[in-house]
Amino acid sequence: MNLRSLFLFALWALPAAAADVAMVDDELGQAVLFQNRGLCYAVLPNHVSAGKSRIVLAVAEPAQTGTAEIFWRDQGSDLALAFVEGDLQNRCQLDLGLLNSDLSQTLQNTEIGMIKSVHFGGAFFDRLGATLVDVDERFVTVRINDAGTDAEVMQGLSGALLSVAGRPAGIAIDSTSAAEARFLRMDRIAALVGANLSTDHPKARAMPQAQDGLGFRVTGFGAGDGGGVVALEPDSLNEPWIAEWSGTPLVFEITLSNEELVQINRITMKTLPDQTTTPPRQVGVEIDRGLPGTVYWARLFAPDMAPNGVFEMTTGGTIGRRVRITLTDVWNPDLDVRLDQLVIE
Repeated sequence: MNLRSLFLFALWALPAAAADVAMVDDELGQAVLFQNRGLCYAVLPNHVSAGKSRIVLAVAEPAQTGTAEIFWRDQGSDLALAFVEGDLQNRCQLDLGLLNSDLSQTLQNTEIGMIKSVHFGGAFFDRLGATLVDVDERFVTVRINDAGTDAEVMQGLSGALLSVAGRPAGIAIDSTSAAEARFLRMDRIAALVGANLSTDHPKARAMPQAQDGLGFRVTGFGAGDGGGVVALEPDSLNEPWIAEWSGTPLVFEITLSNEELVQINRITMKTLPDQTTTPPRQVGVEIDRGLPGTVYWARLFAPDMAPNGVFEMTTGGTIGRRVRITLTDVWNPDLDVRLDQLVIE
């Protein structure tokens, strides 16, 4: 099921540091973010991410985009669980222990709720009214309403979070009519998820193998086409990343290790000549030298990328877990910016 609000005037801003719901892959659906033992996860309907091992997540106010890797699926309950990496981890607010508490009394005693979702690339946090029309041991069925008016179930909200009496109560799974949607109860979700958090966990996996240099994953984006930046990863299809240049710096973050610090000697980027795209010019480079839980971003001196599309810098053998690259200017501002290769040694 895909859902979407018909009433954009009902949009509200989420407080700056909070996030409990994220947009998945440019509005294919939604995911609920939660944390457990200091790690960040996203739970979403399996059908939203069918056939994918990596998803792009966007949260609102302030807008932030990152990636998550799916490592558990349950076809029967239509659920998938993903591990969230990078700076987006800091946006997880809900605790799994609280989600696991029984909702039966709350759902029996409450008639209204609220549906939360994120839209437009993480630009808007949307709240819709919901009237509870049926509750059983697994599902809550609601009639979607906004400002007292019934709204049609539309695309963009599958996996959205239902909140009842201030408590997370479920995520949208499918629709039962044009105006009604069915939510899998959050206490059932928490029980399923909690039992499978250790299943082939991505945190313990090695980074993708690189032919030259270190393996890494692209785990965060400040602006631009987040999904496209993933093409720069060592195990990708090696397609170029092309993004519209609007004059706003393009930022992306890559993770070299989830645990230990690694030595970084050289960073190389290349843009192949093209008549319709431009190489970046001014480049900013920061390295996170802190261990998990103690982030420490240090800015390094970085040269400009040459007009022929070649950028090379040595770091003097510094150590770190993550690298953040900011493209602050381009050679031709009338063209889209392009990167074809990123190598870290």
